[in-house]
Amino acid sequence: MTIQEVQPVPDIEELAYHLAAEKIRSVIGRYCVACDERDRDALRTCFADDATARYDRDADLAGAGDIVGWILRATEHLCWQQHTAQLMTLSVEGDQASAVAYLTSHQVAHDNLSNLLMMNSRYDFRFTRTGGRWEICRLELTVGTVETRAAHLGELIKERTSTGEKR
Repeated sequence: MTIQEVQPVPDIEELAYHLAAEKIRSVIGRYCVACDERDRDALRTCFADDATARYDRDADLAGAGDIVGWILRATEHLCWQQHTAQLMTLSVEGDQASAVAYLTSHQVAHDNLSNLLMMNSRYDFRFTRTGGRWEICRLELTVGTVETRAAHLGELIKERTSTGEKR
């Protein structure tokens, strides 16, 4: 018995889909961490130049620069935030893809260290691949629930807050 008889040769289209899915997951992950760290350069690499975004009812934006600028302004009051986006569905057709990801976001503001804002939301993404690189070309955030609860910050967050470090 040969290896080929035991393990059929994978379908090239299926392999291409799984590779695209992994790269798109990576873009979503980089986007979340870049938001958390307020990293302008890393955020910019997530978006196509002509990307558009709608953040619930807060903003309707056009162009990667405007999107990144809005994110940085919208989060400048935070001393700590953590975004987790779980890819739920993905459709890939050539160099275009659409995805739904569920977001859980935790945020603590500089002026209210004892309260944690938690948000559960939905991202509807469209991606484009240019030069082998996937980028967000459309992002829509729909806020589901928002909850405030008491926060007990970890020691590193307290240290960053006391030194004014944003992250």
